Amino acid sequence: MGMGHKISFVVALILMSNMGMTQALEFEGFGSVSYHKHDEKGQHANASAEYPEGFTLGGFDLYAFQQIGEQTSAFAEFIIADFEEEIELERLWIRRDINPALAFKAGLIESPLGYWNRTYHHGGQLLQDTITRPFFLRYEEESGAIFPMVSVGIELLGNTSFSTGDLSYVAIFANGMSLDSSVEEGASKIHINMLGDPGDDKLFILRTAFRFSGAPLQIGLFGMNNPVTESGQGVDAKAALGDRLVSQGVAGADFHVAASDLEMFGEYYYINNDDVLNNTGNYTASAYYVQLGYQLTEHLKPLYRYVALDMDENDPYFRYLGMEDQSHHVFGVRYDLDESNALKIEFHRMNMGEESFMHSQVQWAFLMF
Repeated sequence: MGMGHKISFVVALILMSNMGMTQALEFEGFGSVSYHKHDEKGQHANASAEYPEGFTLGGFDLYAFQQIGEQTSAFAEFIIADFEEEIELERLWIRRDINPALAFKAGLIESPLGYWNRTYHHGGQLLQDTITRPFFLRYEEESGAIFPMVSVGIELLGNTSFSTGDLSYVAIFANGMSLDSSVEEGASKIHINMLGDPGDDKLFILRTAFRFSGAPLQIGLFGMNNPVTESGQGVDAKAALGDRLVSQGVAGADFHVAASDLEMFGEYYYINNDDVLNNTGNYTASAYYVQLGYQLTEHLKPLYRYVALDMDENDPYFRYLGMEDQSHHVFGVRYDLDESNALKIEFHRMNMGEESFMHSQVQWAFLMF
């Protein structure tokens, strides 16, 4: 998501109302209500969309999938009042299936980086077991986001079966992301550029995954070439609109194991940021998480997740975004009241530099229709 694809409440409601009248178009909706508490007041307890205090409404996720031809389908998704009191167009794509090994999409598409984002992109209030995502996989409008979670462009995808398992691939060619260097250092956020690309080079992401036959294991490999350009146009911008700030390369791997009542999965990212603007060299970083869950009873599932980001404090990319070394311990419990709604509890310890914070929350997540 990003600031560039906000639409007004009135226009969005009219659009959705008209869509609802279209024959056979069926929307589904996820929602949540949460209560948040901090151990002490601090930078994450004060005026933070990600770690607020008190009762909060999660964004209402309204989406529709439509088969519009024998081999053609379309998907639209709106998020209502998530991190700001507006309606956002989160995804909008059209897909053409040629055969099982080849299909293509065009539009606003979820990033295939790793396992989490394609599995729990939205509807995560109910679909994912934890309340929160790994912090470095936050959506673009949240502080702390470091990768584009959606992109505007085209996608190729497909699956091939072998005697040993199933191989899948996803490749995206899309508008590059940009940052506004004219704002205060650490205040810039990712722009995904829905209405054209200020730079000349494009974003490219490739992920392949292999699911083994007869074994509860899937392994994925992925990479990203990400040209980060200037989107600021003020007098304080460090470069002209569209000029390259950073050339980012990412390589990583993910895995998922589901054996009986045990589930375990994780992702690892190796990040290389080349400071093109100031020519100070290459900076490397790593980001990773591992999550464990055990289905203790039919309804009860305790969980644990460890997340970390290790980086160079002089890396200009992370300085634009205001990031620092940090690690998070997340302990949680999910209780399924029934198939359409669940209660979740989460205790979140954040170690950031020399400081530590504790955040806890309870969430009631539900599927409305």
